[in-house]
Amino acid sequence: MHYTDLMLKFDDEAQAKAYLYEEVPTAWDNTDPENPVVTETESRPLFRNIDTLGVIYTGGSWDEEGNEIEAPVAEAGWHVNLRCLEGENAVPLYGFIVTPTPATPRRVWA
Repeated sequence: MHYTDLMLKFDDEAQAKAYLYEEVPTAWDNTDPENPVVTETESRPLFRNIDTLGVIYTGGSWDEEGNEIEAPVAEAGWHVNLRCLEGENAVPLYGFIVTPTPATPRRVWA
């Protein structure tokens, strides 16, 4: 099996969803059979293997009791790992690839 692993960073969750999912009609109003109107949709993934990390935090420290001493800091963006399988088109995602590849990624595909 051929695949390509991508680490992606989008501006926010909405942008990630716009590139990784599509809205598919699931119900129609067929009052006018010649012109059915979509009344319901659902979000379906464009890729089989999507791992959403979301916001990534760095730093922070806590004492022995778990009390926060220094707050962690949110990194910019919405992070997603994607394993793109043969036949899936990742070209529109190339502008979102994290470069350089993190030396110690938060999560990787097994």
